Amino acid sequence: MSHLFRFSSLPLSKRLVQAQNGASFQRRTKLWSAFGYSGKHKYFHNRNRPVPTVSAGTGAYVNGAPGPSAGFLEHRGPGEGVDQLRYAMDNKYLWGMALRHKGHLAIAGIALMLATASNLASPVIVGIIVESLAGQLPLAVYQKYLAILAVAYLAEPLLSRVYVYNICQVAEKVSVSVRQELFRCLLMQKIEFFDRHKTEELTSLLEKDLDSIRSFVFNNCTRDRGIRALLESVGAVTVLFVLSWQLGPLLAAVVLSAGIGAALYKRATKPLEALAAEARVGMVEVASQAFRSIRTVRSFAGEPLERERFVDHCEDAYRSGMGFAKAKASLESINRVAIHVSLLVLYSLGGWLISNGVMSLKTLMAGIGFTFALIFASQGVVNTLSEFRAVQVSLERVQKMLRESSPDPAMTQALPPGAWWDSSINTWDPRGDGPDLDDNAAVKAAASGSLELKDLWFSYPMRPETPVLKDLNLVLERGKVTAIVGRSGSGKSTIAALISKFYSPDKGGVYLGGTSAEEFSAVAWSNAVALVGQEPVLFDGTIFDNIAYGRRGNCTREEVEEAARLANAHEFIKDLPQGYDTYVGHSGGMLSGGQRQRVAIARALCKDSPIIILDEATSALDAASERLVQQAIERLVKGKTVMVIAHRLSTVQRADRICVVDGGRIAEEGSHEELVQKEGIYAKLVDSQSMILSQTMMDRAING
Repeated sequence: MSHLFRFSSLPLSKRLVQAQNGASFQRRTKLWSAFGYSGKHKYFHNRNRPVPTVSAGTGAYVNGAPGPSAGFLEHRGPGEGVDQLRYAMDNKYLWGMALRHKGHLAIAGIALMLATASNLASPVIVGIIVESLAGQLPLAVYQKYLAILAVAYLAEPLLSRVYVYNICQVAEKVSVSVRQELFRCLLMQKIEFFDRHKTEELTSLLEKDLDSIRSFVFNNCTRDRGIRALLESVGAVTVLFVLSWQLGPLLAAVVLSAGIGAALYKRATKPLEALAAEARVGMVEVASQAFRSIRTVRSFAGEPLERERFVDHCEDAYRSGMGFAKAKASLESINRVAIHVSLLVLYSLGGWLISNGVMSLKTLMAGIGFTFALIFASQGVVNTLSEFRAVQVSLERVQKMLRESSPDPAMTQALPPGAWWDSSINTWDPRGDGPDLDDNAAVKAAASGSLELKDLWFSYPMRPETPVLKDLNLVLERGKVTAIVGRSGSGKSTIAALISKFYSPDKGGVYLGGTSAEEFSAVAWSNAVALVGQEPVLFDGTIFDNIAYGRRGNCTREEVEEAARLANAHEFIKDLPQGYDTYVGHSGGMLSGGQRQRVAIARALCKDSPIIILDEATSALDAASERLVQQAIERLVKGKTVMVIAHRLSTVQRADRICVVDGGRIAEEGSHEELVQKEGIYAKLVDSQSMILSQTMMDRAING
C-alpha cells in the first residue's frame, strides 16, 4: 500500500512527464514562469536509455532498469503519451495529497475522538443528573455530575474547533495544490486539446469540480456529518447495547432502517436533482450567450427573443426544481417519521421496563439522548454518502478530461527536474547525461540558416479526413520578407500555426537551419518565433505587463518603452492617465483595435525574435491605424526572417517574394510584377481586388 501512497502524492505534472516514452523525447530542465518554475538547471537528453515503468497495481517493473521507485505510470506504446492517467485524479491521489499534512491530520483525529467521546458521555451524565433530581441519588452526586457535564459541554466546542480548523487547513492546502497541478497539466496539452474543449469546460474543472471536493470536506467537517457522524453512529449503537440489551438492538434497527430507507430514496431522487441542475445550467448559458453577444443582439433588436428564450429556460428550471422539491419534502417526512417512531418505541418499551424494575430512570434518559444522537448521526452519514457521489462525479469529469489529454512533448521536455523528479519519493535517477540544450538554440539556428517547410501534409485533428496542406514546400530565407496570399481556406493561417509549433505535421517537417523543429524545446522555439495575429490578444493587466510578456516579464521599463516607440505605440500610451500602468481591461477592451494591434507589435518587438510571422496583422484596421501599424512592421522586420499573410494585396506588394497558396500547395511564387505578368491565380486576385476598390471609389463619388 505504501507504494500507492508514494505514487498518489506525486504532482500531476510530474507524472505526466514520467509517463512519456523515454525513447521519444528530449528531457530538459527549464520551464518559464507560466508553469510556476524558476531557476537555472542543466539540460539533459538521452534517447537511448529506457525509462522504467511500473504496474500501478503491483509496483513491479515492466521495462527499464530496476529500482525502488513506484512513481511511474505504465506506458503502453508510442503515440499514447500517457497511459490514460488512470490514477491521475482519484481518491488515492487526493488521499496521498492529504497525507503530506500528517501533523494536521493527527491533531484533527485526536480532537475528533475526544469531541466524540464528550458527546457520547453527555447522555449518560444527563441520565445520572435526572436520577439525582428524582431523589434516587444523593445531592452530592448531582453536583459532581453537573460539573462534569459542564466540562464536557465546554470541551466539545473547543475540541471541535481544533478538529475543524486542522481539517479545513488540510482541505485548503490540498485544494490549492490540486488546482495548481491540474492547471499545469492543462497548460502542457497540445493545441488540439483546446480545440476540442470549450474554455468554460476547462475552467469549470478548476472552479466548480475541484470546488465541489473542497466544499465536500468543509460541509462534512463543520457539521455533524462525515467521519464525525460515523463515529457518533457507531458509538451511540455500542453504548445503547451496553446500557440495555433490550432497547439497544430495537432502537438501532429502527433508526438504521430509516437511515437506509432515506439513503435509497435519496439515491432514487438523484436524477431529479440532476435534471434541476441541468435546467439551471441551461438558463445561465442562455444569459451568458446574450451578454457575450450583446452587440449582435442590440443591432438586430433581439432583446424580446432573448427574453423569451430566458423565460422558457426559467420555466423549465422551475418545473424541474419543483419536482426535486417534492422529493426533498418526502425525504424530510421520512426523517421525521424515524424520529417519532424511535421515540415512541423508547417511551413505550422503556416505561414498561422501568415499571417492572428492569431498567433505571437514568438508563432511559441516556437512551433518549443516544437515540437523538443516533438519528442525527445516521442522517449525517446518509447526507455524506449522497454528497460523496456528487464528488465522485466531479472526479470522473476531471479523470475523463485527463484521459483525453495529450501532453505536448515540446512542453514536457521543458520541465525542470523538480517538476517531475522528487528524490524523497524516488531514489533511482532515470535522467540521462547527454548533451545540453539551451534556450537560444533555435535563435542561433535562425541566425545561420533559413526556415524550410518540406513535403508538408497536415489535417486538423478535428477533421483528420480533410487535408489542409498537401505536400507543401516553402522556404523562408533569412533576412527577407516572404508574403503568403491565397483565397480564404487555402491554408495560409495553417502554415503560420505549423511554424509556431501549435500543431505537428502529419507528414514532412519544419526545419530551421537544417535542424528539425522537433529537436528544439518549446521555450527555445518560442524565443525564435514571434507571431502577430489579426486579433491581438491582450491579457487583463497593464500595458507594461502586456508588452513585457514578450520577454516573460524579464525586461526593464526602458526596454518596454523602446519597443513601444518602434511600434508607434508610445505616443498614445503616454497620453493615457496612468501611462504604461494603465489597465487594458478584459481582452484589451479599454483600447481601440489599432491601439491593441500596436501593443501586440510592441510585445513582438520586445521579444526580439529572429523569425516574425504577421498573420493578417492589419486587415481589421482603418487606413490611419493601418499606416501606423505598417510603419511599425517595417521597423520590426529589419534583419529578420519575416512571413506576412494578408488578404489585402497592397500589404504584400513590397515583399521580397510572394507565394500563392492554392489547394494546400504553393501554386505560384515570385515578385509582385512577375506574378502579375504570369496572369495566373495572383493576377486574378489583383484584378478582383482592383475591381472592388474601383467600385468602392465610384460609389463614394456618386454618393458624395
